[in-house]
Amino acid sequence: MKKTGMLLMSMGLGLMLQAQDVENLVENPSFEQMEGKIKKNGGIAVAVGWMSPTLAAADLFSSKVKEGYGTPANVLGSEAPMDGENYAGIRTFSYGDKEPRNYISAKLKVPLTKDAKYCVTFYVSLAEASKYASNNIGMNFSKKQYNIDENKTIIAPTHVMHKDNPVFNAYFGWDEVCGVYVAEGGEKFITIGNFYSNAETKNERLKGTKDFTGTSVVSSYYFVDHIVVRRIDDESECVCKQDENEVKTSVIYEEAPINPEGMKDNLIMEYTTVYFGYGVSELTENAKAQLDNIIGVMTKNTTCKVKLVAHMDSDEAADTDVEGIDMSRAEAIKTYLMSKGIDGARITFETKGAASPGDSSGTEIGQAKNRRVTFVYVP
Repeated sequence: MKKTGMLLMSMGLGLMLQAQDVENLVENPSFEQMEGKIKKNGGIAVAVGWMSPTLAAADLFSSKVKEGYGTPANVLGSEAPMDGENYAGIRTFSYGDKEPRNYISAKLKVPLTKDAKYCVTFYVSLAEASKYASNNIGMNFSKKQYNIDENKTIIAPTHVMHKDNPVFNAYFGWDEVCGVYVAEGGEKFITIGNFYSNAETKNERLKGTKDFTGTSVVSSYYFVDHIVVRRIDDESECVCKQDENEVKTSVIYEEAPINPEGMKDNLIMEYTTVYFGYGVSELTENAKAQLDNIIGVMTKNTTCKVKLVAHMDSDEAADTDVEGIDMSRAEAIKTYLMSKGIDGARITFETKGAASPGDSSGTEIGQAKNRRVTFVYVP
């Protein structure tokens, strides 16, 4: 799927980011201030106040660069910046440690106060060049700067990460990492990356996207943007998107798979529907049971094809954080069918967005029925 990114930020989001910057303890939080030019990889030190704490220097991407390390398009993919015109890039996992990890680090404006609470947010986006995706992306606070003169994984506490610690496997848009940190007192530095060993890191092997024609990397590589650390009086002041969507993601509509015995192939597909949670494309066990019927038809009838018709609910359609989720659902199903021996050339897509709801009631269950993929038999 072509990465759409976030080419336009809403006025409300823009004002929110400006308000955060006023109280943000991170200098140059979106890497906009630069001294020097980005000439090659490992250019993070060009961003004022930022450095790499290991020999494997992180990357910097900027709209001022026409080729290679530009934005939105660059050698590792294409993504519009979350904020401003620049972003950083780090490697968080590599199969067999074939490629060293990167980290980015900066000194805070002032040391943290003992027992004070701080709301932390930053954003990551998986680059299309990545053959893998990983979890364990987080922030570490320290009193001293890490300074390791070798390509080495930093094993240290991860003080803030996404509460579900998911594998960030979306090739488009920005995922928020957000949480509250209670200071020990005197912390002066932040470092972002993966502080766990490979054995403790979940990873997924990815098939990539047809829109990326560059050289792939045997690692999980993420763009990073807009880092905020701000003091708060109460944890309720730290509003994370992961919490805002929590209620919506909890409901997945399910129905028992049909009994295909004696049914024509076209009707088996017509009466099969796969449902999803809010903003996600992962297949449930029920979804896989539904797909067994599709696999059965296509295994027996080797000349037929199937069209996947992908839908989202109206809330998802208005949510820029889950843009393109209907296509992601269709791609997840295609990947699953192919893993069961179905030729990908026999699978086509059609996306409907929220234009053809299965239920117009507007209720929570009704919306759950709209987050679906349906199937059309193609002789």
